[in-house]
Amino acid sequence: MPKPIFTGEFVAFSPSDRVALGQLIRKVARPNCRMAEIGSWLGNGSTQVFLSELAVHDGSNLLCVDTWRGNPNVPRHQTIVAEYDVFATFRSNVAAAASPVNVQFLVADSTQAAPWIADGGFDLVFIDADHSYGSVQADIAAWRGKVKAGGILCGHDCESRVTPATRAHLMEHRQSDAIPGDGTPFAMIHPGSILAVDEAFGGQAELCSEHPVTLGDGSFGRSTIWFATMA
Repeated sequence: MPKPIFTGEFVAFSPSDRVALGQLIRKVARPNCRMAEIGSWLGNGSTQVFLSELAVHDGSNLLCVDTWRGNPNVPRHQTIVAEYDVFATFRSNVAAAASPVNVQFLVADSTQAAPWIADGGFDLVFIDADHSYGSVQADIAAWRGKVKAGGILCGHDCESRVTPATRAHLMEHRQSDAIPGDGTPFAMIHPGSILAVDEAFGGQAELCSEHPVTLGDGSFGRSTIWFATMA
């Protein structure tokens, strides 16, 4: 019997992240632009930001790449995969947005999909797949060349920079999805993302966590999005 669509509550993208990602999209969005989302999951988080922000630009395109099997080190992903049709849920959420954006998808591992895509074709690539250290390393290496000069490579769940005081602790848990964010403004942090982003950009990536964003109600929040402009 076919699995049902997931209609429960699953929050993995905060209001602050929505604001920060929207700001990055607006920096490079234009008619006929191309953007990619590496890790789309249920289609109810960052996907919705892309569909909203790009809707005002004629001919805009969004490529979504995911296995839709969840991350192996995230138990709640695996529970949902076992009980629900995740890919059908993603398609349902995209359809419900009724956005004019041209959405394409690849059901594939992100690093396996990358060689199928020409280099330098995207205005923005957003990485939000498996957050273990090796996976984030591989995703950055595989997709940074897909961004055109002046475009943006960015990603989710990088809460802080690596310091001499935190490096050993982060390395110890680098293959975990998330650990308690002791000493940070965040309840949980993602050691693999923090380490991989630091390594890939020599500590020079921009971290939205370092600057508050203004939410719709006028309050302030902190986003975990990182980004770099490609030369």
